[in-house]
Amino acid sequence: MQRPNRTNNIQTSTGSSYYSNPPSAASASPTRPNVTNQILESQNDSRINTLTDQVSALKSLTININQEVLSQNQMLNGMDDTFGSVGDLLGGTIGKIKTMMDQTGGRHMWYLAGFIILVMMFLYWTMKFKY
Repeated sequence: MQRPNRTNNIQTSTGSSYYSNPPSAASASPTRPNVTNQILESQNDSRINTLTDQVSALKSLTININQEVLSQNQMLNGMDDTFGSVGDLLGGTIGKIKTMMDQTGGRHMWYLAGFIILVMMFLYWTMKFKY
């Protein structure tokens, strides 16, 4: 707060001084509300700049997430098509094997299927004990 200078000490007709009749708040320090407003405005501007930076970071993060989701969806659609075609291929192969087993009696096919199962079990046990 500013100290009053001697030129503001005006004597009234009753002999009172500045201290007994202080001037109104508006004339005592007209710049004080302006300084307070300026400080508050600068704090608001600082907070607005911080918020703007955070919103920009959030926007770029959201855009990156959107791009990642789109690429993952494309990859999943490609995998779905690939697995669908593999499923169709396996279904066709199983159908042909079934037809062949029904036509020829299938004893040699049962031997072949048993041999394949034994080889797979051998590979499984070998890999299990290796690691």
